[in-house]
Amino acid sequence: MMLIAVTRIVINACRLPGGQRRTKESKQTMHIETRDIDFVIAVARGAGDLVRRMYASGQATVREKSSEIDLVTAADVAAEGFIRSALDRLYPGVALWGEESNQPPTQALYWLVDPIDGTTNFAHNVAYCSVNIALQDGPTTLLAVTYHIGLDCTYYAQAGGGAYLRTARGEERRLQVSATASLRKSLLITGFPYHRAEAMDNNAAEFAYFMPRTACVRNLGSAALDLAHVAQGAADGYWEGWLNPWDIAAGALLVREAGGRVTTYAGRDWSVRDNHIVASNGVAALHNALLEGIHTARAALTELRLDIYG
Repeated sequence: MMLIAVTRIVINACRLPGGQRRTKESKQTMHIETRDIDFVIAVARGAGDLVRRMYASGQATVREKSSEIDLVTAADVAAEGFIRSALDRLYPGVALWGEESNQPPTQALYWLVDPIDGTTNFAHNVAYCSVNIALQDGPTTLLAVTYHIGLDCTYYAQAGGGAYLRTARGEERRLQVSATASLRKSLLITGFPYHRAEAMDNNAAEFAYFMPRTACVRNLGSAALDLAHVAQGAADGYWEGWLNPWDIAAGALLVREAGGRVTTYAGRDWSVRDNHIVASNGVAALHNALLEGIHTARAALTELRLDIYG
């Protein structure tokens, strides 16, 4: 039996006719201990091991979701079930909002889970994909865990506690964003929406603006790992639209705890309710150049699909 200090959650419960248990949340408070972090990391690594085994054995069958390029595999579904079961066993009062089940929570305290971020990469055996788990208290991310399935390492952060990279051997180093101030010298990362063949507002204009003005712009295929690369200083900035909370909540906390800045396209501090993001090393000149470039590129579009609020 696996033992761990359970996060402090005050729950009232009563029995219904037939023995069913009804749980009424009276108050929920969080006190995250090191053992809690270790457990969530272990859950993420366990999910990663599951999907690797499923792929190797041919069980990670692929089907389409919203379109023929929006994929889901049997491993996505199995991994989310594994994570849900493991977290619910030791944190029974905390809801879970996962990509595959997609049931938004009705309470303030919940887990945000993307069982495989970078499913297209995973389905094509490209080792740039991750397991994402974030603990939310309403719009505030308290804990972030991003497990790199291909490299068997984990990025994690606790609000107010810094961001770290833990290797498979358990070795750790604190993450720190880069110091690049010049857009021309910056390495950026971005991604493209599934509707990219159907509308002009598809990030192509933004990409075309930044490509000749930077050291390079990469499209790697996992928003969570893209943000982790900004947090560790490997990339200087990242922007993307049409995202979901489970894609970027964990990564946003990683960047902030590593000293970076995370905003919307309009420059407002990013929150879990926003479906687009700009993350940088926090150097004002660079972040402002990213915002200016996005604004300039989008000003020329005749059709807008992304809602941006100030």
